[in-house]
Amino acid sequence: MTRLQIFFVSLWVFLLGGCGISANHLPGSMPGAAVEGNMTLYWGPQVKECALQMIRESTDFCHFSIYELSDQDILKALVNAKNRGTDVEVVVDRTEEHSQSVAVPYLERAHVKVRSLTIPGGISHIKLLVVDTKSGMESLMGGMNFGSASLYNHDASVFIKHAPGSFEQVFQRDYADALGVLNTAPVYPMPLVIDRHIAPAMLEAISGARRNIEIEAFALTSRPFIDALLAAKSRGVSIKVVLDPHASYERKTADTLTAAGIANCFYKPLQDELLHAKIMSIDDGRIFFIGSSNFSRQAFEVNHEGDIELFHVPVFGKTIDEDIQHMFLASGVNIA
Repeated sequence: MTRLQIFFVSLWVFLLGGCGISANHLPGSMPGAAVEGNMTLYWGPQVKECALQMIRESTDFCHFSIYELSDQDILKALVNAKNRGTDVEVVVDRTEEHSQSVAVPYLERAHVKVRSLTIPGGISHIKLLVVDTKSGMESLMGGMNFGSASLYNHDASVFIKHAPGSFEQVFQRDYADALGVLNTAPVYPMPLVIDRHIAPAMLEAISGARRNIEIEAFALTSRPFIDALLAAKSRGVSIKVVLDPHASYERKTADTLTAAGIANCFYKPLQDELLHAKIMSIDDGRIFFIGSSNFSRQAFEVNHEGDIELFHVPVFGKTIDEDIQHMFLASGVNIA
């Protein structure tokens, strides 16, 4: 699918209702939106259109904690929201080049409150948008950045209508910590899993897998995580992993998985996009993780990350299963 086609697909999605739509399939390599109760799993261009609609419909506040921010449409929407009286506050990573060279000066010129968060030895990698609307609080969280080319990546985020207040608590902590050094994050109520709590939650979920584990991974290098997958495989759990092909260190991971009999393949780009998703589905959506955290020591132990852990979401699980089947087929790897 060309970028022009992606543009028209995203326009079609938006005209059908933005954050409220439920498209079955999109052309090209990305799935359509999947609805599970008050949550929607969005992909690629859909994520940006959802974020734009959330910002445009925000009333009392619009709060954004994001690693990479340079998308001009998003920046203009934030300024427009501020100009109509919405409390707009933004936190970006201190080290991310595009956030610092594009977003910070743009927002500061428009008198939008923006702060940069410093993470010693790491990055503030979270991707969280929280808004207040006429119908209540909404959140958008996942793997999608908002750089100039982010929507072209194979990536996803979850929109939650009537979101719990804990999402806003995460933002408020980020906004406060941007004035100093991030302290140890508290344990937030489910579905949020933040920072050092992500790896234990994932390892526990893998240890309890009964039938299958499916993973889409931009980076998968954590040895304890890989060991947990090997142990699950030895118990008879079916495992499928799709890796991004751009990093050489993923070759070692692929070799390790293959040696253990774990089905894996490398994502086949349509153009130059990344497999940027960080998703794990266990037992067809009985447990489901999505967020900013890569499956790496850096993400698990150093960075500021935010994931959502969901339970009993079979529609999301089916979407990931179909997406992974598609990516294996495109890569030429047989998993029958």
